[in-house]
Amino acid sequence: MTDATNRAIISKNEILTLKRKVVRARMDHFPLVARKLEMHELTNYPSKARFDALQVMSVWGVAGVGKSALVRSFYYHRMLYNHQLFDKYGWVDVSHPLNLEDLCRNLLLEFYSHSLDENEATYCMMSIRDPIKECCKLLKDHPCLVIIDDLQSTEEWDSLQAALVSRPSKSIIVVISNEERIALHCADRKDLVFNVKALHIDAAFDLFKKEVHRKNSMFHTYVFDNDVELQQLILKCGGLPKVIVAIADLLAPQTHGWARSTSSMNAGFMQNLEANPEFACLRGLFSWMRSYFRACPDLLRPCIFYLSIFPGYHSIRRRRLVMRWVAEGYSKDSDSCTAEENGEKLFSKLVEMSMVQPPPQEIITHMRMVLCHVSGFFHEYIISRPKDENIVFALEVFALKKLCHPTTQRTGRHLVIEESWQRDNIVFERIDFSRLRSLTVFGEWESYMISKGMKVLRVLDLENASGVTDKDLEQMLKLLPRLKFLSLRGSSQIFRLPCSLGDLKQLETLDVRNTSIVTLPSSITKLMKLQYIRAGSTTPAPCSLVSWLPDCCKACRFVGVEVTRGTQKLMLLHTFGVVNVGIVRGKAILKDIRKLTHLRKLGVSGVSKKNYNVFCSAISGKPRLESLSVWLSRVNQEYLDDISTPPENLQSLKLYGLEKKLPNWIKQLPKLRKLNLEITISEEVGISSILGDLKELCILRLRVKLLQDSMLNFCVMKDATEERSYENVKILEIASCSRLLNVNFGSVAMRNLELLKVGCCNTGCGLQFTGLNHLAKLKEVWIIGSHVDTLKNHIEDQFAESTSKPALKLEEVNLSPCASAERNDQGCSFPFLSKG
Repeated sequence: MTDATNRAIISKNEILTLKRKVVRARMDHFPLVARKLEMHELTNYPSKARFDALQVMSVWGVAGVGKSALVRSFYYHRMLYNHQLFDKYGWVDVSHPLNLEDLCRNLLLEFYSHSLDENEATYCMMSIRDPIKECCKLLKDHPCLVIIDDLQSTEEWDSLQAALVSRPSKSIIVVISNEERIALHCADRKDLVFNVKALHIDAAFDLFKKEVHRKNSMFHTYVFDNDVELQQLILKCGGLPKVIVAIADLLAPQTHGWARSTSSMNAGFMQNLEANPEFACLRGLFSWMRSYFRACPDLLRPCIFYLSIFPGYHSIRRRRLVMRWVAEGYSKDSDSCTAEENGEKLFSKLVEMSMVQPPPQEIITHMRMVLCHVSGFFHEYIISRPKDENIVFALEVFALKKLCHPTTQRTGRHLVIEESWQRDNIVFERIDFSRLRSLTVFGEWESYMISKGMKVLRVLDLENASGVTDKDLEQMLKLLPRLKFLSLRGSSQIFRLPCSLGDLKQLETLDVRNTSIVTLPSSITKLMKLQYIRAGSTTPAPCSLVSWLPDCCKACRFVGVEVTRGTQKLMLLHTFGVVNVGIVRGKAILKDIRKLTHLRKLGVSGVSKKNYNVFCSAISGKPRLESLSVWLSRVNQEYLDDISTPPENLQSLKLYGLEKKLPNWIKQLPKLRKLNLEITISEEVGISSILGDLKELCILRLRVKLLQDSMLNFCVMKDATEERSYENVKILEIASCSRLLNVNFGSVAMRNLELLKVGCCNTGCGLQFTGLNHLAKLKEVWIIGSHVDTLKNHIEDQFAESTSKPALKLEEVNLSPCASAERNDQGCSFPFLSKG
């Protein structure tokens, strides 16, 4: 080897070392905050693509969510620690309109700059006549890692793909876009599409504090912890790092005027961000937001603005929102779909656009989202838009003076009374209700909130409002004859529905869940347009200690409502429950239910050996039934296997009160995705022989009581060999009152599990896991119970040599021995086992 060659090799190594120092300095200067799990997951995507000889993956998320920062961290990490996997690295931003030749020239410059000095790179670039052809050749002949940022249309990708992508190739191309639709178009396969979500509030607050400290190291960030004004400000940022960092950079120098600055920022949040020159870095974000809203289909736009009815970061039930859209006429029947089905499609569109998001730390599955919240930033943007259509107006506290918002607007179609509004009868009476179509109340209800002027009101939503009485309800039904949607959910002071309910001929949705109502009036059979009935309540078991026990350890039983004969007349009914069929006329009620051919969701309580055959007949032959919830009598359950034709399209099943065995017909549910079971089992009972082969099962929730201290075994064995089982389960939740609970995952069960929650309501509960280290995709382990700290080392040891490093969350619950004994007699319940 000549001296010149040696010098060239030394020179190249020096250049590479220098480049890596620069990269490391950039990583140190801009550390990735609160993205550890996402970073770990994203790192696996190129390996997945290469394993299947695929080349293109994509990353998407709304503008400002930190996509580029996450991918850049991944990109730098590859350059520093896995540089042997790729010969060349290149990052290019797409110009608009797309100039393919310029993009390829920039990409070549990136390739050469990582292996040559500046002069050599320039010389090489000057000698290239066709940069597009040269890029294509390099990508084909060398393993390259290429990042293409800010792709805005499928047409741009089609042009890039035709010019650059050659197959087969060892190169990996990562496309970054704001839209899921574009990301899906670009990626070689759906499972190579990575979604970057907004930061959870704790992570957002952490990012804010670190950015303030980076800008002003003299600032003591511990003063933020009890700053309510600042917490509200961070919530409004919607978990978008770009917005959080911009606000932190503005506020960091203002050590002495901190409180005044945060208060001012809160008062005119969106106006400040859009108009203040200090936030020039956000102009691109707002430009994207405006184009984003302009591109919304006309059918979707009112649904978007309708979201401003709910307070920012407020949890909203999906069904509540969809049924309100139906009542308002925003979602209507079409030739091929019902109004509700079209409403579900509109909701899915909002999810795709990231306007509504799952609750924080929710694992994404292919099940429908039960709860959601509106992105804080989107919420602020929506309510700041000019109200030309006067679609929503609200009564709210003026933050500083505790007065009603100083506005002349006293008319509109939708009225929201927020919890923070100081109830004022005089202010309320000045409102013109002649055009009012919906009234939503948060917090305290007052009797004057119903007016005879509300003649065209369609939606009355009092979910979880306090102080609503039977007398108030009678007045509502008298003055609001055009109601289509009535929700009294959570109003515990409502004990009965008056017979005048039958006068609401337009009523489509009735929700009286978790009220004190135990009987539905006979007049309900007059409501021929009724589609949705939710009723019944959860009643705590008698216990002198219940008042101080945490919610997760309170025993409870579910009480269905009694209904009259004649419900078969409600032919449009698709959601019905929970109905008590354990009464004398229970069999007759089940026969009526059998005639409801449009049922998609059904809940019944009081099912026993006496009425089980009629119950089986009622649910058999219902091809539309997708969700079934059943509360069983705890007496001799040998009859459970009698059902021969379970609903073939059932996707969600909840069985409560099982004793010692599972019904075999669960095996015959090929589309079952979500399963909730409450069961008392003995040592010899195995659940996996029935549940392990359910191919579509995604969410499994178990409330178990073991008669003997034994193992909850998720292994499926055949001929002394363990078989793959629970292959699509992503969420497993277990609650137990047993003194000893051993959970065994074996080596090939639940390989796609992402979230494990286990709760133990016994003071002396010994909880042990086997096979956790085989759960390669596990993201989070959440343990609730007493003395949970003793489990920490046990769980961490199992993951010591595993590639999976899930987040571990331990929640201590202190139970007295007597409370624990009472728990063992009555059963236990955990809040996460009753969701959705």
